[in-house]
Amino acid sequence: MRATSSSEGPWAPGLQHGGVVSAVLTRSLEQAAEAAGLTRGHLARIAVEFLRPAPVGPVSITAEVVRPGRQVALLRAELRADPDPASRVLAIATAWWRRRSPGLVPDVAHTEAPALPDPDSLPTEVPDSDLTRYLDRGYIAATEWRYAGGRMEEPGSSTAWVRPRIPLVHGERISPTQLLMLVADAASGVSAVLDFRTHLFTNVDLVVSALRPVEGDWVSLHATTAIDGAGGGTTTTMLGDRRGPVAFALHTLFVAPLAG
Repeated sequence: MRATSSSEGPWAPGLQHGGVVSAVLTRSLEQAAEAAGLTRGHLARIAVEFLRPAPVGPVSITAEVVRPGRQVALLRAELRADPDPASRVLAIATAWWRRRSPGLVPDVAHTEAPALPDPDSLPTEVPDSDLTRYLDRGYIAATEWRYAGGRMEEPGSSTAWVRPRIPLVHGERISPTQLLMLVADAASGVSAVLDFRTHLFTNVDLVVSALRPVEGDWVSLHATTAIDGAGGGTTTTMLGDRRGPVAFALHTLFVAPLAG
């Protein structure tokens, strides 16, 4: 696979956004699950460890079933810039596959889910500030944002609907779980409590626990970030679709002033 400039994140030229890395790892996990006959379920929990920045350009991904099973199974994927198995691993993803049996138990709604306006009723986000113009490239430009609360350039919690403008992989339709992971990683950025231009927010991981697959092409996120003065940070996010809550995500952050 070759990552294009549309995969680029806002932090440094030539490096991929974590959402793209997470989504393509998820794609390989799903392919490994299907090859193993795990076809009547979904990836219910995905944990991505960002070991090193992934460059824009060629990448190689391997995936395998670590623990097979009929009801649940554990899978693992690794992303490298070089297809040589001895080369450095840039990101690791593990996932629990879970069988889905509709009607098995009652459907109990999440009582704290915020009521969101339909994305079609919200204006398309258009860069209109120094910060949004600064960020409007790569991944940000390749995704459509419609805010229901807060904005990228406003410190604090944010609520938005997001969908991709282009395919994740050329010629393929993005899967519901790939879409979920593509959007989930943006949560720590849109809910930042300090200015992007003066501080660095590095998420070392992304953990997503999904109730069910996403329905439709829009994913909502309601994200909040808390930071500690010693440089620690945590982002908690509820993700959903038009039907309601879909998943919950957690980021572990390293926060520091930008050099210079």
